[in-house]
Amino acid sequence: MWVILEQMYGQKKTAIRTYHVMKTVYGLRQENSSVADYYGALKAKWDEFDYHSDIPWYCPQDQALYVAKEWEKRVFLFLAGLNDEFEGVRSQILNSEEVPSMEDVYSCIEAEEQRRLVTTEGKRDLMPCHERSAPVSRGPGGNIRSLRRCTHCKKTGHTVDYCWDLHPEKKGNKGMSSIGKTLVSEVPKSSGEKVSISADQLCELRAYLGRIDVNQ
Repeated sequence: MWVILEQMYGQKKTAIRTYHVMKTVYGLRQENSSVADYYGALKAKWDEFDYHSDIPWYCPQDQALYVAKEWEKRVFLFLAGLNDEFEGVRSQILNSEEVPSMEDVYSCIEAEEQRRLVTTEGKRDLMPCHERSAPVSRGPGGNIRSLRRCTHCKKTGHTVDYCWDLHPEKKGNKGMSSIGKTLVSEVPKSSGEKVSISADQLCELRAYLGRIDVNQ
């Protein structure tokens, strides 16, 4: 009686566990994981499935055929869960005359992943420095203004390396502030008219031009 109960509940427990393992396997996707991590998760579940499905084989040929078909199915599961970025190499594998082994498929996919990483890093290295570290935007009137932001004074237009608060020696025309706001400079326009510019505006203009020269 105890033997019968053990067999009944033991088989039931094994069936439930096998069901959960297979459900997990069919639901696995790469998503944000690397190819190695994704394959490792699949491999762990496959090993668990093999442990719970210990089949007694009486014919070695049948066993070899079953194992080959099982791993072919696992190749398809592995390919199906990959991200869309591997669609090209996935199509090449599926269009092969024979389904490659799991080891060959994994090696091919991992090589494609490494190639993409190197290509992405190479494109970033070829980008101009100002595009990588300091994007610019076009403001009103078509003027291009820098989006650099100082981590010290929290102002835009410069970085902490050129902050006047920390580097007063880099502040051009700092003696102009004592002249006052009433001083104006007459700048001729192309039409012959004159426009009045305050001392503060003149200082800001010179400082802006100075920062452009420094950044270049």
